[in-house]
Amino acid sequence: MDESNYRESRLCRLLGNPVVYRMTVLLAKNGPLTPARLAELADRSVQTVSGHLARLRTADVVRYEAKGRQTRYWLKHERDVRALLKVLGNVVRRSSRLK
Repeated sequence: MDESNYRESRLCRLLGNPVVYRMTVLLAKNGPLTPARLAELADRSVQTVSGHLARLRTADVVRYEAKGRQTRYWLKHERDVRALLKVLGNVVRRSSRLK
């Protein structure tokens, strides 16, 4: 498997985690958020959210900026991630239709 396919499969695996997926959706909808705010919106602990943010940073999905004691995260490729989320939603809706 070439590097590109490997990285794509790792991203799919990462987004396959419901909490990570929810955090990605929240970042797409709300723009830059602190880990505490993401934890609140995702109904998870700050420690859980921070661990997932580290994985998203490693996958090059999010960026962050620290100002003083506050760190904010946002999607690195916002337009592409929003398009990906939309396509995933379309696929699920189409495949879930009752016949």
